[in-house]
Amino acid sequence: MTEVNAFMLKPMSKPNLLKMKNILIYGASGHAKMIVDIIQKNNNYNFIGFIDSYKSINQEVYGYKVIGNLELLPSLIKKFNIHGIVIGIGDNITRYRAYKNIVKIASSLEFVPIIHPNAILANDIVIPEGTVIMASAIVNANAKVGKFCLLNTKASLGHDSTMADFSSLASGATVSGNVSIGICSSISLSASVSQNLSIGHHTIIGAASLVLKSIGNYKLAYGVPINTIKERGLGVKNSA
Repeated sequence: MTEVNAFMLKPMSKPNLLKMKNILIYGASGHAKMIVDIIQKNNNYNFIGFIDSYKSINQEVYGYKVIGNLELLPSLIKKFNIHGIVIGIGDNITRYRAYKNIVKIASSLEFVPIIHPNAILANDIVIPEGTVIMASAIVNANAKVGKFCLLNTKASLGHDSTMADFSSLASGATVSGNVSIGICSSISLSASVSQNLSIGHHTIIGAASLVLKSIGNYKLAYGVPINTIKERGLGVKNSA
C-alpha cells in the first residue's frame, strides 16, 4: 500500500529517471489528462502510457499512447516493469468497479496516490492509495481522506472532516469542519456543506447546492438551501 504524508510533499532534487518507478493510468479521458500533468510536474514517477478498453491501442492522448486494455494488463506489467497504476476516472462508482477489475488480474500492483504540487495539505494529513488531489485543493487539519477519493480543482475539505473511500469533491466544492461524507458519495461542482453534518453513502449533492442538514444514504439532493431529496439506486453514475 502506498501512502503520502503532507511532510513528504517538500521540494526535492530532480530524481534519476533510471530509478523512478514505472506507472500506468487506467482510463484516457480529460480527467486522466489532468493526472498526467500532475505526474509531469511532480517528476517522481515514470509514466509509461494509458490502458483503456474504449480507445484503440496506439491512439495518442495528451502526448502519450494507449498501450493496451485491461485484458492486456498482466503482460504489460511484465513488458514495461510496471510498479503502479492510477485510476484516471472521475465517476465514483466507475472508479470502484475499475479498482475491483484491476485487483482481480493484478493483485500485486500498487495504486499510486497523486497530489498536485499546488494543493494545500495540513501537516498531519495522510493521503492513502489511489487518491487524487488536484490543483489548489485544500485539506485542513485533522481531516481524513479515504482510499481512491478525488478532490478536484479548488475543492476544500474542512478540519476534522472525513471522506470515506471512493468519495469525491468536485471543482469548487466547499466542505466545512466536522463533516462526514460516505462511501462513493459526491459533492458536486461549487456545492457547499455546512459544519457538523453527515452525507450518507452513495449520495450525490447537486451542483451549487447549499447543505444545511444531514442527508441520508442513496439520495440525490439539491437546492439553495437543499429543497429536493430523491432516492437513487446503487450503481448510478455519480454526476449531477
